[in-house]
Amino acid sequence: MSFLSDMALEQTEIDVVYRALDLWCQEIGAPIDSADGRDVATVLLALYKTGHTSETALLAAMRRINPEGPIAASP
Repeated sequence: MSFLSDMALEQTEIDVVYRALDLWCQEIGAPIDSADGRDVATVLLALYKTGHTSETALLAAMRRINPEGPIAASP
């Protein structure tokens, strides 16, 4: 199986990840198209691919990973 097929998502899967990304970015006060937003998107995609396949599960996993807020806090 190729890398691209491993990363391919259906539209419904993209929607789940996007909604979680939007909520997390609102929570941390970062625009989705910022460096922090892109970092969050990367982590959320990885979490989705490892079995966190709902918005609730993704956000819960993010809170376990980083309970204090942004994953890439800027000084």
